[in-house]
Amino acid sequence: MDDKTPVFNSRIAKTYLEYLGKYYPDIDVDSILKYSEMNRYEVEDTGYWFSQHQADRFYEILVKKTGNPNISGDAGRFVASTEGLGPIKQYTLGFMSPTSVYLLMEKIYPIMSRGATIKAKKLGPNRVEIVSIPKPGINEKLFQCENRIGTFESVAKLFTDRFATIEHPSCFHRGDDCCRYIITWEKTPSLIWKMIRNYSLLLSILVALALFFVLPIMPWVSLVFLCAFLTSIFSLYSKHLEKGDLTKTIETQGDAAKGHIEEINIRYNNALLIQEIGKATSMLLEIKKLLKSVTDAMEKRLDFDRGGIWLANKEKTQLIYKVGYGYDPEIEELLRNTDFHLDRPRSRGVVVWAFKKQKPYLVNDIADIEKDISERSLEFIKRIGAQSFICVPIVYEGESLGVLLVDNLLSKRPLTQSDMSLLAGVGSQIAVSIMNAMSFQKLQESEERYRTVLESNPDPVVVYDMEGSVQYFNPAFTSVFGWSIEERLGKKMDMFVPDEI
Repeated sequence: MDDKTPVFNSRIAKTYLEYLGKYYPDIDVDSILKYSEMNRYEVEDTGYWFSQHQADRFYEILVKKTGNPNISGDAGRFVASTEGLGPIKQYTLGFMSPTSVYLLMEKIYPIMSRGATIKAKKLGPNRVEIVSIPKPGINEKLFQCENRIGTFESVAKLFTDRFATIEHPSCFHRGDDCCRYIITWEKTPSLIWKMIRNYSLLLSILVALALFFVLPIMPWVSLVFLCAFLTSIFSLYSKHLEKGDLTKTIETQGDAAKGHIEEINIRYNNALLIQEIGKATSMLLEIKKLLKSVTDAMEKRLDFDRGGIWLANKEKTQLIYKVGYGYDPEIEELLRNTDFHLDRPRSRGVVVWAFKKQKPYLVNDIADIEKDISERSLEFIKRIGAQSFICVPIVYEGESLGVLLVDNLLSKRPLTQSDMSLLAGVGSQIAVSIMNAMSFQKLQESEERYRTVLESNPDPVVVYDMEGSVQYFNPAFTSVFGWSIEERLGKKMDMFVPDEI
């Protein structure tokens, strides 16, 4: 591995940016991402991974912009806040105790980082040890250790409203072979009151037994009722706190389940989209019907407001709108009357760039590209009202055939690398289907030309297969011999051809 190997999940960077948004709202996030060689859509994509090189530059610019050398630890502790729960929310609050969460870190941490191996063991009822061993070839920095400490501190706060205490006796960055963290946290209120209830019940029984032979019966009964009353109060209060913890867990798990269901639905729809497009492309050989079938499937299965397909003309000088969905009649008329010129060397528009460079483009905010595109392109984007879009080329064996474009009128969820990868796959499938349809169309045209030549030939012509079976007579043959193709189709030549032929 080297510093360019993807090892750190985008969730880590996203937590930093959420922290910035809350405590440093005036800092320009785009400039930070640009310096870090990151894109906003990469950060939003939970399936994206950054390299150590990008992480180093990210930390460097964060410290410079915020003036806070402890920002890694602060961002780690931010995980405990409502805004920064992220993966912790999905994987930790389903457990009733911090111990369960810390012991699960062995499984949670690989979701966040591929840079280290985590081992955890229980040292006591509210004390655990976590060991982090860097993987070979990974050059983790001190700020990443500090971020881990902040995250470990924050886990306890999700249950006790207080950060855990972290001892760090061994550190890889001080020359040790690993980073060792001893984590101690306060017991949860519900657990404390449950212990009070249990001790009060035990004490009440002991006192009642001890005083049974000492006190008169009525004072003894009164004492028993008092002890029972106090124990009941403690029990009810501990149950109340436990119920609150359970309610919080159920709500959190409900949110996490909702997120998982949404992710499952997206994957299911993506699978159905590919299936439906594959079915359409295998059955339809007319380009217009094929493209209409593709956009119908996209409208049904994808979470984009609108989408369209542009194909190049025969001369490859223009991109022409062919079919789309989601556009109102006025906008669709504009699309039909607007051609993207491919023969102008200085053309500056994302659609033309995607076609010429055979490269997909993702834009989550039009403002990000205003300075890079032409005034005409910017005016066009504003007229159609797009706020974010993805444009992918339709390419077959190195030849650009057109572009596929989807956009959103409103700012929905941020577009991601996964969206762009899916659409790039759709574009490739469209390209193959278009070429199949064009080949079929050329074959039909060739057959039609050949048939026309045969039909107009004044000499008798017969066509038969390799086994000598008749496949075709031209009109001259029928006129001379009086046989129709229906009479002789599929029959051997030697069964009917006269001796004089």
